[in-house]
Amino acid sequence: MTSSPTLDVAVVGYGPVGVAAAALAASRGMTVEAFERERDVYHLPRAAHFDGEIMRVWQEIGAAERVLPCTAPGAGMHFLNADGVKLFGVDADAEAGPQGWARHYMFYQPDLERVLRARAQELGVAAHLGHEVESLEQADGHVALHVRDLASSSRRVVRARWVLGCDGGRSLSRTAIGAELEDLCFDQPWLVVDTVLRRHVELPRMAVQYCDPRGPVTFIPMAGMRRRWEFMLLPEDTPASMERPERVRELLGRWVRPDDVEVVRAVVYTFHALVVRPWRRGRVFLLGDAAHQMPPFLGQGMCSGIRDAANLTWKLDLVRRGVAGDGLLDSYETERAPHVRMIIGTCVAAGNVIQTTDPEVAAMRDRQLLGETAPPIQRDELPPLTAGLLHGGGRGPGAGKLVPQPRCAGGEPLDERLGRGFAVVSGEDPARAMTRASLAFWQKLGARLVATRALDGWLAEQGASAVVVRPDRYAYGVACAPGDLDGLTGALRAALA
Repeated sequence: MTSSPTLDVAVVGYGPVGVAAAALAASRGMTVEAFERERDVYHLPRAAHFDGEIMRVWQEIGAAERVLPCTAPGAGMHFLNADGVKLFGVDADAEAGPQGWARHYMFYQPDLERVLRARAQELGVAAHLGHEVESLEQADGHVALHVRDLASSSRRVVRARWVLGCDGGRSLSRTAIGAELEDLCFDQPWLVVDTVLRRHVELPRMAVQYCDPRGPVTFIPMAGMRRRWEFMLLPEDTPASMERPERVRELLGRWVRPDDVEVVRAVVYTFHALVVRPWRRGRVFLLGDAAHQMPPFLGQGMCSGIRDAANLTWKLDLVRRGVAGDGLLDSYETERAPHVRMIIGTCVAAGNVIQTTDPEVAAMRDRQLLGETAPPIQRDELPPLTAGLLHGGGRGPGAGKLVPQPRCAGGEPLDERLGRGFAVVSGEDPARAMTRASLAFWQKLGARLVATRALDGWLAEQGASAVVVRPDRYAYGVACAPGDLDGLTGALRAALA
């Protein structure tokens, strides 16, 4: 065996989460190599939705404009009962939302992955396709990855400072660190049917959850002519019987005729709700499905994995540059695990609404939901971070909230003004409200001090005049009174040290 020079980051698994992690790390100047068993992107769609926050990540790596052509703005999601009456829902349009992009995007995963891989390559990521990581060994100062080239069967050892396990539900990385799965008690088989329309058919513009006790169904309008249906298996159903072509045609018959669509795939999957403990051991980290799995009802599975990558990579960079200590990396799980748990809880709650099969329970559910003035599930309102590298550990004003991206006075998106690192944003020059010692710290950190009125509305909602924005666009904290910026600065300096 031969040994290669030490990398900053090795990524195991090169699906959307792995590509995002690799591209984000490389864009910060880290040396990155990725390893993936398959020689090409997976040829069938899996994820179908991402939101405006994730488009900001694509914006950060310089891929947003390239991603747009393989997406379609999402029109929201409606929950309908057996009579077709809307129980509740979320509506959206193509207009820019709080994140500076449409609130929701539908996409075809193979197309998205090709765009992201091309951009990652431009950023310097070396992707080794058709290469399997057989084992991981942690040593002093690095992780040794034992890699096999599946075409030649040759083996080599790669040394990396950190390993990001983005290798899915059957993660070798998870096994390597001895992490355990916590089952959140949601296991339900569904038939997933992916199709391509052969001609125009009048179908809903938004995603629809048909909460029919006789047979719950999900409809998802993907980009272009692609449409997906998901049918919950009832007690009398079996995977083999549901996957039969004649049964698939029968199920689709409520919406389309056989010659209206080409069925690309019809496979039974079991939807799970799982969270791993721990997400980190030493120099190995778990991201995406390797760390958590959730039912797909709100389209947040891939999104959560991309948030993992956005949360972790800038912290690795600060530690690499000696700006922060290794303890900062523990905040990855501290921040992400509760956030994911809250989203999974909402997904499970949605699943419980959808999957009711008792007619009397469904009737009671309908009466209750139709009588409520506020929707029980707000897909557009994701929770804030609640602990970690946040002012007061998440208890400070504004801490943990995702800062929006309005356009500045000249039409420039706010993120372009903020740059890649920390930023202090106020309506007036924030430097005027800080001491020389504070200014010296921000300069050392490479932060930007931004004066713009673009955030005035959001700051007013927080009762604040300025905000410290983290590289992942979450608020470290806000300044509510004169002198608060120096306090925020000192707290962050101590936390990073």
